[in-house]
Amino acid sequence: MKRGAAYVAGFGVACVCLAMPSWAEQPVVLTSAAQANYMLNCMGCHLPDGSGAAGKVPSVRESLVTLSSSAAGRRFLVQVPGASQSPLTDLELAQVLNWMVRNLSARAVPADFIDFTAAEVASYRRPPLVKVRETRARLLEVAADPVAR
Repeated sequence: MKRGAAYVAGFGVACVCLAMPSWAEQPVVLTSAAQANYMLNCMGCHLPDGSGAAGKVPSVRESLVTLSSSAAGRRFLVQVPGASQSPLTDLELAQVLNWMVRNLSARAVPADFIDFTAAEVASYRRPPLVKVRETRARLLEVAADPVAR
């Protein structure tokens, strides 16, 4: 009988602890499967807000709109190793990229933004990029220089 009382007491303590308000940061409310896939596959390096890890992983906040505005930039976004080699399907990766552009961009998304599609992702996905930093820098340099376009 004492063992049963201990279980009941333990259960009661657990219920009280679970009912207490948390002083920790409030959990992120998922609004879509794309956001969940970002959290599971991208957030570890690019962080919740897309700001990246200084000196190691670039922020995507300033570059998503620019890169998604050209075929070469869109190819780049699909071919970076974390995207191209992720376990996501082509459709899921397209949805994550669209979610990122709309939710992590520091710049306004143009009204004529064209969503990534599963077919587009499939056509760009292989082979993955090897020279990621150099390719990114070149694409952003070209995008900033209207004469180079």
